[in-house]
Amino acid sequence: MEIANPPKSIGGRIRQSRKACNLSQADLARRIGVTQPAVANWESGVHDPRRLMLARLADALHTPLDWLAGGDRSALERDKHAGAAYIRRALQHVPIISMETATLFAHNQKIDPHTLAEDYIPVTANTDTLFAVFIDDEAVNLAFPPASLVVVDYSDNQPQDGNYCLALTPAGPLVRQWNEHPRQLRPLSSSQDHEAIDVSEITAVIGCLLVAIRIL
Repeated sequence: MEIANPPKSIGGRIRQSRKACNLSQADLARRIGVTQPAVANWESGVHDPRRLMLARLADALHTPLDWLAGGDRSALERDKHAGAAYIRRALQHVPIISMETATLFAHNQKIDPHTLAEDYIPVTANTDTLFAVFIDDEAVNLAFPPASLVVVDYSDNQPQDGNYCLALTPAGPLVRQWNEHPRQLRPLSSSQDHEAIDVSEITAVIGCLLVAIRIL
């Protein structure tokens, strides 16, 4: 028995089908060999029945299995997916600015990077204090090949050991790996010509890198 205008969730479809069959939760539970609280949990979206149990439900409720299983999964079941947290993040358009312009954020984090944008890149993230810059630096070419675009969180200027950060130095802005012991900014290069920079020599940490994208 397929019902017109069905609820969107699996639990809602179970409930509506059960009521259409004039069954209580306890009646349905007895038919399929589970407890009444199990049926209540399915209907309220606490969790979803597995595929085999869905088949038994469909048979007991005289309902097509594909219709019953076609509802939206519960929030808990969706959260079990490896990419659930990522998928829930809002897509935002991160402004791409020049490396030179990025130096402004070393002294003023209240600047709106959108007013400086040369282009945009869509990114999902849990923060909106972001801008992106292109890197073409031999000193970090093993981590960021030429034409890499990196997204910087300019509200995060406290890098942890091993993080990559965008720092302002007397020679200008550059991306390096933060090292705690000793406190240095380290290169990661195919060339031996680049040395670590002592943290005392940098002017400021502009922000930590959130993601890198290779532009082909």
